[in-house]
Amino acid sequence: MTIPFRELPKVSLHCHLTGSVLPETVAALARKHGVPMPGGRTAADLYDIDSHVDLDEFLRVYDMVGQVVRDADDFHRITYESLTTLGSEHGVLHREIFVSPPAHPGVDYRTLLDGIRAGMREAEQDTGIGSRIIIAVNREDTPAAAVDLVRTVIEQRCDEVVGIGLDYAEVQGPPQLFHEAYRIAGRAGLNRTAHSESGPPPNIEILLDVLGCTRVDHGYHVVDSPRITDRCREEGIVFTCTPVSSDIGRYSGNGNGEHEKIAAMVEAGLRVTIDSDDPPMFGTDPTNDFEVLHKALGYDADQLLTFTVNAIAGAWLDESDKSALRGRVRKHLTPVRATVG
Repeated sequence: MTIPFRELPKVSLHCHLTGSVLPETVAALARKHGVPMPGGRTAADLYDIDSHVDLDEFLRVYDMVGQVVRDADDFHRITYESLTTLGSEHGVLHREIFVSPPAHPGVDYRTLLDGIRAGMREAEQDTGIGSRIIIAVNREDTPAAAVDLVRTVIEQRCDEVVGIGLDYAEVQGPPQLFHEAYRIAGRAGLNRTAHSESGPPPNIEILLDVLGCTRVDHGYHVVDSPRITDRCREEGIVFTCTPVSSDIGRYSGNGNGEHEKIAAMVEAGLRVTIDSDDPPMFGTDPTNDFEVLHKALGYDADQLLTFTVNAIAGAWLDESDKSALRGRVRKHLTPVRATVG
């Protein structure tokens, strides 16, 4: 029986805005701002997916994309496209978008925020997709810069911004360095998460006990410690996994497409969610990441929908909004049930 992967309802908790810019949009914005494409590349070969096994090379491309997204109209456009072309068209009903202000040098925070919020509103009007914003700290920058960014978020607080995250190269910024920024965020009522893709299992406990995180982005190494795995299962910690991008980077396994770590996390009873990280940069989309796990691990429609249930549980929404989202999932499932039972 064929599973309609595109139509399965999805909730997205791990997708980066800058990493979601379509290559043709990058080319258009580069022309708009008079920025030459690197190495004479075009939209057709902008994202050299095979080279993204090297995180540093990936981040160089990521930062180049950030440099051509400059004004409110640009942020409006890329937000709308992320939420529709790479969101609602793949069954995504709600997305919490990682937004990295440091990736857009020289852009005023308010300009960035105004453009993103406009894109969010238009996407919801046109497709019904709900969304929120997670402001991401660049761990390759200083802890003081992280504090400054969090204070800016608090001073210019809006309802759409529900939390903070921590991304970029983990080896360059161990999580404990950012305890002060996270303490300030927690006191202001902001939710907290952080990337933990390549570090040792004890980093998971630093996220929980020092940074106050309620979610862990990636976190595949948790299964290397039975004790920490047991703790995370008992506490219901949500892990936002990204199969395709993490396989390319050899984080969710050996790069062989078997996703050993994700399989072990599911088997251990951890609350796993599935998302697409930086979709066009890794040649994927929300539909493909679900289908990849079905092919590699044999996950049926029930297991794939469990990832959505876990994502609702981990979403930074109040209980009334979560209840409404569950209702939308049930409604979305009606035509799917006719296909897969």
